[in-house]
Amino acid sequence: MAVFRILEATARPGAVARLSDLVVRQEQDIVARAPGIVFVQSLRSGDRVMAVSSWASVEDMQRYLDRPETGDFYRALPELLMGVPSVRTYEVISP
Repeated sequence: MAVFRILEATARPGAVARLSDLVVRQEQDIVARAPGIVFVQSLRSGDRVMAVSSWASVEDMQRYLDRPETGDFYRALPELLMGVPSVRTYEVISP
């Protein structure tokens, strides 16, 4: 079953450019090349950043989350963020 994963975060003052760069590098270098990725896009509005990805299956998404590079990405976030990012996962509803 296909899934969407949405990460939303607010940058610390003066850190939105570095946060945006980090998110886009993760998107282009890691997520876009991961097996099972269907769609990935990074978005920005003021000091808010959102990353949206769609995966062919929960297992594909989990394999991405288990990669060392993904752990590195999530460990780099706190110094750039105000608070904790919101991460939600949705399963596609099929008839």
